[in-house]
Amino acid sequence: MLQTCIFCPNTDGAFKQTNSSKWAHLLCAMWIPEVSLGNHTFMEPVMEVEKVPKTRWRLTCYICNQRMGACIQCSNKNCYQAFHVTCARRCRLFLKMKNGQGALAVLEGTLPLKAFCDKHCPPDYAEKNGIAQATRDAKRFYKRTMKGRIWADSQASALQIAATHRNAITEHPPDESQITGAKVSAVLADKKKGQPPKNVWKLPSGAPVIPQAVYDLVESALARFPIRKRKDFVAEACKYWTLKREARRGAALLKRLQLQMETFSSMELTRRNFAAMGPSGKARLTRRIEFCRALIKDLEQLKELADAVVQREEAKLEAAELEQDFVDTCYFPIFKQLQPILDKAFV
Repeated sequence: MLQTCIFCPNTDGAFKQTNSSKWAHLLCAMWIPEVSLGNHTFMEPVMEVEKVPKTRWRLTCYICNQRMGACIQCSNKNCYQAFHVTCARRCRLFLKMKNGQGALAVLEGTLPLKAFCDKHCPPDYAEKNGIAQATRDAKRFYKRTMKGRIWADSQASALQIAATHRNAITEHPPDESQITGAKVSAVLADKKKGQPPKNVWKLPSGAPVIPQAVYDLVESALARFPIRKRKDFVAEACKYWTLKREARRGAALLKRLQLQMETFSSMELTRRNFAAMGPSGKARLTRRIEFCRALIKDLEQLKELADAVVQREEAKLEAAELEQDFVDTCYFPIFKQLQPILDKAFV
């Protein structure tokens, strides 16, 4: 089984974690209108997946011919052609994401995102990028690579399909399908019959591990370096990455150096509109405010404690210097007088 994006069947590209511990392409999250990014600086996490309507999940991509994930539709008002964002990118379809100043429109919110199928792309753009040929090539590619693929829309159906099909790929795979290294083959579908399934490393909490596509990319990049047990090293690095992400509640390990003033803190990544929740939201907001006040009080106490430690260490240093001076005067009185004489003699 493969770790795939929840919005499309493609396994390459930049993945970001959702606030429900799933994985999604950043490109897909930016183009699906109901989905949003919790932090525009770090481009994560992917939020509000539950707001995607059921009708969008039922659409079939006309490029890969797969009914899975969530598709967008052609912006032509008379066309209802549906396609995955990453499939459209492979076909070089018209996907305008930047405004006149070169900024991403999805982040600025000033320009509606427009995407067109191969029949309604602007003529100049279609001719320049060879969309007709790219679309034919993409359809042949997906016809070859997606042959025999079976998708499941729930864990129960995934387990049922996996029991009877060897090439099943789940849209929401169970924990046992989380893969960390090349040594781990397909779960529930061993290559050799009659052998028990291999052990797969996973977290006790069931948090997702790094996608197999990312592992393969890093492992292939390290192939040119003389690293002993390269695959084991990359697998251990993937485990470390996963544990750190879980400890940081999904926050990125590497942050950009140039931070915006509007950068959210890690606690604000899960912020909600409490006013729209009614009375229950007011109680939640009150509890969060009390928690913040208690946190501020604890930080003030920590600051006072740190200042007291600094004063204590300064007093200890002063006492140590006084003790050293006392010992030098009592036991080595000549040395203190001899040192200035030697300095003058060598000068």
